Amino acid sequence: MRVRSVLLALALAAAPARAQQAAGPIAGPPAPPAAVPTGRIAGTVLDAAAGKPLIQARVQVLGREGSFLTDLDGRFRTAPLPAGTYGVRVSAIGYTAVQVDSVRVKAGETATISAALKSAPVQIGEFVVQAAPEVQKASSDAGLLAAQQNSPAVTDGISAETISRTPDSDAGAAVTRVTGISVLDNKVVVRGLSERYSSTVLNGIEVASPEPDKKFVPLEIFPASLLEALVAQKTATPDRPGDFSGGSVDIETKEFPDSRVVTLKLGTSGNSQSAFKRFPLPPRGGTDWLGIDDGRRDTPPPTPDAKRFSEGFSNSWTPAAAYAWPNASAEFTVGDRLDLGGDVLGFVASATYGRRRDYNPARLDAIGSGGYTFRDASVGVDWGGILNLAYRLGTRNKFAFKNFYTRTAEDLATQGGGTPIDPADAVFTLYQRRYVERYVYQGVVSGEHRIGFLANARLEWRYAYGRAGRADLDNRQLTYIDLAGGLGSQLSDRNPSFRYNNRFTDKTWAGNVDLSIPLSLREPGDAGLKFGVSERIKRRDLQTDAFQLIVGNAPLAIRQLPPEQALAPENLGAAQDGLIEIRRVGGVVFPYKGRELVQAGYGLIDADILPRLRFLGGARFERWNSNVDVTVDVQAPVPFKQQSDLLLSANLTYALSDRANLRAAAYQTVARPDLRELSPGGYPPVVGGLFEFGNPGLQRGTVNNGDMRFELYPGAGELLAVSGFVKEFTAPIVNVVALQGGDFNSLPINARSASSRGLEFESRVGLGRLAKGLGSLSLSANLTLIKSRVTLPDSVGASSPNLRFQGQSPYLVNLGLTWAPASARIVASILYNRFGNRVFRYGALIGTSQGPSFIEVGRGTIDAKVKVGLWSGLELSLAGRNLTNPFVDFRADFGNNRLPARRTRNGVGWSLGLTYAP
Repeated sequence: MRVRSVLLALALAAAPARAQQAAGPIAGPPAPPAAVPTGRIAGTVLDAAAGKPLIQARVQVLGREGSFLTDLDGRFRTAPLPAGTYGVRVSAIGYTAVQVDSVRVKAGETATISAALKSAPVQIGEFVVQAAPEVQKASSDAGLLAAQQNSPAVTDGISAETISRTPDSDAGAAVTRVTGISVLDNKVVVRGLSERYSSTVLNGIEVASPEPDKKFVPLEIFPASLLEALVAQKTATPDRPGDFSGGSVDIETKEFPDSRVVTLKLGTSGNSQSAFKRFPLPPRGGTDWLGIDDGRRDTPPPTPDAKRFSEGFSNSWTPAAAYAWPNASAEFTVGDRLDLGGDVLGFVASATYGRRRDYNPARLDAIGSGGYTFRDASVGVDWGGILNLAYRLGTRNKFAFKNFYTRTAEDLATQGGGTPIDPADAVFTLYQRRYVERYVYQGVVSGEHRIGFLANARLEWRYAYGRAGRADLDNRQLTYIDLAGGLGSQLSDRNPSFRYNNRFTDKTWAGNVDLSIPLSLREPGDAGLKFGVSERIKRRDLQTDAFQLIVGNAPLAIRQLPPEQALAPENLGAAQDGLIEIRRVGGVVFPYKGRELVQAGYGLIDADILPRLRFLGGARFERWNSNVDVTVDVQAPVPFKQQSDLLLSANLTYALSDRANLRAAAYQTVARPDLRELSPGGYPPVVGGLFEFGNPGLQRGTVNNGDMRFELYPGAGELLAVSGFVKEFTAPIVNVVALQGGDFNSLPINARSASSRGLEFESRVGLGRLAKGLGSLSLSANLTLIKSRVTLPDSVGASSPNLRFQGQSPYLVNLGLTWAPASARIVASILYNRFGNRVFRYGALIGTSQGPSFIEVGRGTIDAKVKVGLWSGLELSLAGRNLTNPFVDFRADFGNNRLPARRTRNGVGWSLGLTYAP
């Protein structure tokens, strides 16, 4: 069934006519005179047992006439109230009423409260709360942990409140603070499993990917300032896609607030290797400030004249050194809600822009006992924004339209050299220039409706369009090789003396319809059924141009000139004329078009089968097919892939108390090859890297998973948890180094099997519990211990029986200490992150044995941040990142002997920011 064709019809059919009394205030009081200072009270009402919002709960401000009803999200906001202190009573049929006293309303501000109502067959009394707690939103630590406690699945996350206390500027850095999550080569690794076993969704919908080689989403392109929360669901439920095993990371963007918010942030940042230093900076021009090439880097128009065609390419290889000022950034956010009678229109808009300059003076790529040392310089632009709208039609209908866009661009200049295999070999000098643009857009339209005639069932529908792209423009590389006898070096036409122009697009259409029907077993509303269907279509298109540099017939005197002189117009032309020619070639980068379709249907039951025991389980059926069309002749055609899977899952939660849960879960998931991995062609690397090739013979793998977890919530925003998990893989997909045509390339293959077992420990507590003098300090700590093993096929030779799973670290550690005295407008944090050695790529077949695997050596980093409130609405922040500046080390693992494979340092980073929020 095509979901797209029925979404609107289902939504309109299910949405009942508005009840006049459901429109907000039943009999709201008249607004006070304009001369009287006024404010409001807003908040959320939840079911204490399930953690779900209560709709049409009645909210009364004591001493005032009238009342208000909560909406679909359990939210309410009062009419303007004179400044003062009030009591608020919250009630709902079938629940014990709650009274919140001492709610202080200030002029021009909105006081926020939250209330959790406990079910009661007969309302015989009410609870009275003397202080008004802060409303629990996902952007706060307390709100995120409250949602985590009441979730039927195992989840971990990080809120905007915590992110604001770190120096993290993007989602990729922030997500490493979450228990069991790290980032390897810009790819999310959850519980030691590579990006293949972890999905990334944006506001609940899969994101289009700008990466042509795999469909992973580089989280570095999502600015941290646009995030509401990052939440990783680690156990499967039938209503979530089944193609993950490590975890599904949900990027939640900002929601509209309960009152007007205007924020302006200005920042500057730098790095010890680049800021206030002189180094070769690629020149900027045209529309580069927008991260959009203006056509200067495109392939020249075709012409039969070899000289004119060759002259059409850029000839800048060694940019002049320039002084690098610190990076600069700006962000502006505005949000508000408008009361339209009984309806509500809310919006939030945010935009960010930044420019950066980076320099790495010593990047080592070693091969055998030789190696290359490179100097990398780059300039970049990052900008993006969100525009989210929500319209609540009474208390039973809600519509939303969310938009997200981000774009990055980087102009890279690299120069270096060395010996590829042995110091006795010839010395190579290499140059590279590369301009890369990436963008991601996602738009989601959604609706939620309460169906009164069906036991107040909830109908939800969503439809999303996503588009991502990458333009790898004017990617050009030159190789010089030393001549024998000390005669200097000459320009060579051996690899990688190529030019590439590649453009990639990824388009995603996704839709789903879900129906949740409440049931009553022992108590009203203590169970529910949920059914749904979904469809996801992905189309990927890689268009390429590749060009060979023909230099063999040019005179030695020309070949020995520096790059700009050797490739000067007077030296370009037809190769047969003894000149240097740039000629289009094939068989280097393979263009392809691919289509992937995933259709699914599911059913689940969520029920309190015993007074404290909650069960959520069911089945999900997924049908997957993919078709890859390689647009040039290749020896191996790409077969059509099709697979159907019935995936079962069960989650049990036993509430040991109101603050403690014991969880268990068992579930089945799958891991499918990406469209690019099914294409046999290759994709060019950065200088010193390996070509990434595909494998049409890849098959999808399956995973059986089991989890257990104990969690204790001592207080608001606090957590103590211990988790254990086990995963058994059949035909997992891994990457190995393969010898193809005399060159070493990276190739995905199906391993025979793999297993992974681990423990997770997490703590977020206030140290005031230990001593009164530590009341301003809070500690967050998490530790993940993992043991894994993979069995490779015979095709890669005899391998170690104890080979670890690719991307898996034996341990991950996060520590954080925050000082936030109540008497001062200051927050200071220091954070530590460390991971253990992990396999980056498996070795190649050498003779009859598997060669050495490439290991990323474990390292630890320290970050710190201080925020100080200067005066009303103005805040200053100072942050330091990677303060220990450890070596980033990759080594070839020969057992007792590990040879260097790659080594560099990222430098010490710093940032200074000023925020104004009137």
